[in-house]
Amino acid sequence: MQRLVFALGLLLFTLQAPAQERRLPVLSANLDALLNFTQLWTWSSEDFEKAYVVKLADPEQQEKPPQFEWVSTTKDRARFSRKMFSNVDTKLTMFGGSIRLEEAIVEFVNGKAARATVSFYNRGDSGDIEVTDFDRILKTIGQNLGQVTKVVPKRQLNSANAALPVTSWMWSAPTGIALLEHNEYKTSKPEFLRLKLAAPNQADWSMGKMAVGVQRMELLKRVTKTPEGDVYIAGVPMVDQGQKGYCVAASCQRLFEYMRIPCDQHEMAKLVSVDAESGANVFDMQKSLSKIDSAFKVTFKALVNPEQYYTAGRKRRVSEKAFAADVKAHIDRGVPLLWGLALGQKPEDPPLPMGGQVSGGHMRLVIGYNLAKNQVLFTDSWGAGHELKRMAMLDAYDVTMGLYSMAPSGF
Repeated sequence: MQRLVFALGLLLFTLQAPAQERRLPVLSANLDALLNFTQLWTWSSEDFEKAYVVKLADPEQQEKPPQFEWVSTTKDRARFSRKMFSNVDTKLTMFGGSIRLEEAIVEFVNGKAARATVSFYNRGDSGDIEVTDFDRILKTIGQNLGQVTKVVPKRQLNSANAALPVTSWMWSAPTGIALLEHNEYKTSKPEFLRLKLAAPNQADWSMGKMAVGVQRMELLKRVTKTPEGDVYIAGVPMVDQGQKGYCVAASCQRLFEYMRIPCDQHEMAKLVSVDAESGANVFDMQKSLSKIDSAFKVTFKALVNPEQYYTAGRKRRVSEKAFAADVKAHIDRGVPLLWGLALGQKPEDPPLPMGGQVSGGHMRLVIGYNLAKNQVLFTDSWGAGHELKRMAMLDAYDVTMGLYSMAPSGF
């Protein structure tokens, strides 16, 4: 709702302006500053807000059309998106305006910009593209990166736990690292073309380095307890699914990032058969997740199986007590759960945002519980303000269509 209301608010502002000023708001941003490594890695979140206009929580406080939004309230991820609003496109460009892009995420570590991911093309946002056009964009980006970094790229081997065949080229300069990735499209169709950037000391597992995975003790350290009785997993990365029906793909990306497994929502959407408009079918999604677990060296388990739920007179064959016990057992070990549910049937805190998705099937991550208040704590992949939410345990049980564990092997 916030996105829609704000976009309409901008339009209303232009209609009330003097005649010579009446025009649609111009939303645009050139992101070539992300290629200026010497400057970029020194930027704080405050510096970033000075360079680009941030979308404010209160639309009435906005003086200029925004170019980006904070994905989390802690301001550790900034997101540029061509579809930040449902009815107004933002023009995002790089390389002197020669190449348009769909989305860019900038990550901050210890208060400074550390990594960035730029999506030049993904089929969920962009639609289908001709191979000749894809080839042209790929070649143009590669040539420009060579000029910017002043180094020759090196072909990277596929990660051992990559579920999709991916072609990668790396430009490694003293001031930063650039990794250009795309799916193998000669025998199928283009799915994504993305660029990952990192400061020299911030090139982690997401940049193609050998991933050793997350350790059990490290997950246990993420379990946080409060005096009010909340027990929850801290540090689950936020991913905003945007206007797409990517709740399954975005939730999986968040879970995999938490476990240091490189796979973004665009790859995941292909793997779990997600449609950008309608989302994922719960049965197809479950079958896909059960097939890809070995590729990522994780173990998939359906704790609440929708095939049983819908074929046994709507009886889950899992009691409320067992549901609560599964939630507690996994959270205590630092393992979030993928949660498929029906929205809008039970109250939650905070309430569902007006104008956003308020009914139908949805996927979230269960990240905690409160036994004293008999609550489930969860998070939505909708950006800032959706990091930690809650619902009565019995209500959560009632609306559940599927509950899944996907943890590192041996957990």
